Amino acid sequence: MTRRSPTGVLAACAWMVAVPAVAQDSDGRAELFAHSEEFRREVIRVTDGVYVAVGFALGNAILVEGDDGVIIIDTTEGTDAAREIKAEFDRITTKPVAAVVYTHSHPDHIRGTTVFVGDGTPEIYVHDSFLPENRPTQVGRGAREGGNQFGGALPDPVRPNAGIGPRLVLGGENGYMEPTVAFQGERYLFEAAGIQVELVHAPGETDDQIYVWLPERRILFPGDNFYRAFPNLYAIRGVPLRRVDWWVESLAKMIAEDPEYLVPSHTRPIVGNANVVAALQAYHDGVKSVFDQTMAGINRGLRPDELAEAVRLPEELAQNPYLREFYGTVEWSVRTIYSYHLGWFDGNATSLFPLSDDDRGARVVELAGGVVPLLAVGAAALGREDYQWAAEVADYVLAVDEENREARLLKAEALEALGEVQISANARNWYLTSAQWLREQAGPR
Repeated sequence: MTRRSPTGVLAACAWMVAVPAVAQDSDGRAELFAHSEEFRREVIRVTDGVYVAVGFALGNAILVEGDDGVIIIDTTEGTDAAREIKAEFDRITTKPVAAVVYTHSHPDHIRGTTVFVGDGTPEIYVHDSFLPENRPTQVGRGAREGGNQFGGALPDPVRPNAGIGPRLVLGGENGYMEPTVAFQGERYLFEAAGIQVELVHAPGETDDQIYVWLPERRILFPGDNFYRAFPNLYAIRGVPLRRVDWWVESLAKMIAEDPEYLVPSHTRPIVGNANVVAALQAYHDGVKSVFDQTMAGINRGLRPDELAEAVRLPEELAQNPYLREFYGTVEWSVRTIYSYHLGWFDGNATSLFPLSDDDRGARVVELAGGVVPLLAVGAAALGREDYQWAAEVADYVLAVDEENREARLLKAEALEALGEVQISANARNWYLTSAQWLREQAGPR
C-alpha cells in the first residue's frame, strides 16, 4: 500500500476548525501564549553602539557600530524582514557595513544580507565548517516538511509563536551572500570599524556554530547556542544528529569569557554580568543534566522509551525561565542522545525485523473484529480524553484504509487536543498542522 504523507500540500489548506471541541486549556498552553511577549517587535539598545532587532522575524539581526562603519551579526531569514530592520537601523546610523558575521548556516541567519550590505563589499566571516563542502549532506525538504515545525500553514490565532521567535518569515528574495573569510581552528581575531572582534568555533545547534566575542567590551553573541527556551537538541523537522556533549563544552567556553552582555540571535538580550553568567550556567547545567542522566541510563541498559520516561530536569532547572520547553523538549533530547551513541536498535530482539506499519495495522484491525469496532475504541478513548491512544487507534485503521474518513477525523480531533496542551511551539505546530491536513483530506462534514 502506498501511504501519503501529510506534508507539502499545506499552503493551500484552510483551517477547518478554529478551536477543537475537546481541547483543554493547560498551564503549558497559557505559558506558551504568554511567551509571545518575548518577541514584541523592537530594536533594543543593549549598550552604547550595540543594537538587536527582535520580533521582526524568527531570527534577530544585530548591529554593532564602530568608528566609521558597522558590523552586522546575522542577517535574518529573508529580504522583506531585513528591509524592515534596515530601516530601523538607519534611524540609528547610516555608516556603511564594514563586516558581516554569520554565526552558522541556518537560513534564518543568512538570507537578508544583500539588504544590509547594499552596494558595499564587506568581508563576510564564517567558520570553515560553514562551507557547503565541509557540511553534512543536507536532506531535501521533501523528506520531511520543516514548515510543520514552524506552523507555516496555520493561521495566527492558533499559532502564538515559534518558540524562539514570532514566526518564520521567508518573504522576499534570498539575499544570501557567500562568505569571504572562512577561518580554521578554534579562534580568529579581526578588526573592523575600529572594533576588535574574536570569533570562536563553538559546535552546538550546528557543527559550524561560532560565537562572537568583543573582549574590550565583554559582549558575547552566542548565535543559536543559547536562547530563552530549552534548546532543540533534536529538531523534529529532521536534521543530522547533534552532539549534545559538544554543546555542553561550548556553553562552558562562553561562561569562561565572563561576559557583561549576552545578545542571542533569538530572543531578547541579557544585561549585567551576574544575570548573564546565571543564565548561561543554568543553560549549561540543564543540557548537561539531560546528557548525563541519559548516558547513565544507557549504561544501565535502559531503552529509549524507558529513558524518555525517566530523564527529567531537576526541579530548580525545570522552572528556570531560560529552560522552559517552548522549543525543544527533554524527551526528544533523550532520544537523540541515545540514537547518536547507540543508533536505532533498542536492544529488544523483537525490534530487529519488526512488522511493517501496514501489516501491524491489519492484524490489530483483525484482532479488534474489524474497522467499525476499532473506531469505536478510538471514539471511546477520545471521550475519556485519552488522546494519544485515540490517535494511535486511528493510525491502525488508516494503515488498512488510508482514505477512511472517520479515522482521519478521529485522528485530527485527537491531534488538535494534544496540540492545544503543548508548551513546545514545535510540538503544537506539528500536531495542529497534521490535524489541519487530515481535516482537509477528509472533506466537509
